[in-house]
Amino acid sequence: MQKIAVVTDFDGTLMEQDVGDVLMEGLDVLNEPQVTLASRLFREKKVGSLAWIEAAYPLLAGRQEQVDRLIESVYLRDGARDFIDFCQQKDVPITVLSDGMLYYIERILGRLKVKVDRVIGNPITYLADGEFQFGVQNTNSACKWCGCCKASVVKQLKEEGWLVIYIGDGSSDYYGSGFADWIFARASLAKYLKEEGTAYYPFETFHDILTIVRPAWDSYLSGTALRRLQGRFPAACKFPE
Repeated sequence: MQKIAVVTDFDGTLMEQDVGDVLMEGLDVLNEPQVTLASRLFREKKVGSLAWIEAAYPLLAGRQEQVDRLIESVYLRDGARDFIDFCQQKDVPITVLSDGMLYYIERILGRLKVKVDRVIGNPITYLADGEFQFGVQNTNSACKWCGCCKASVVKQLKEEGWLVIYIGDGSSDYYGSGFADWIFARASLAKYLKEEGTAYYPFETFHDILTIVRPAWDSYLSGTALRRLQGRFPAACKFPE
């Protein structure tokens, strides 16, 4: 038997909504010139999420009360609590891995009383005195495409001997999931994987994931569960020598 870890994205995955989008739309950040430009370049794949984050998130400075009001309306994806309970029963650690703002992730998980083993995101937050702190998680000196280098986190888990189940929905998850053993995907991540012919499990709720994982759990533990990836490492990911 091997050890299994779960890595799940936050926005649009663990949460029903993309909380970052809720904030940017609610605070009209998307119409700021530098954000409009960064969004266009991101869509054209000329820049990664890091450039977009650097353009957009500093505009949340001094707006903590507005951010707090907006995140009160978001909620977990259906079945998320049941899935977390299942992982806890099986002693499977859960890492929430996000290219979003650590402040809202921690605040929402606290409000909803959701306990996971690790939360990794961009260290963008409001300090005790209300001062805005901006930073990114990415310490990968060889690649500055993403704000949060999800690939390096999953790669490290693999090097530590874990089998990794990855759950995600977006472009940054494409990179992180490339180093996992099994992928559960929806939205744009599913689209990318389908286009390149990479095996994955589609899902819309965490009940969908449990329907697949629970009855086949022994095969996951042995590493023999269907659709396990072999050597799918995104060519775009670079790491220090």
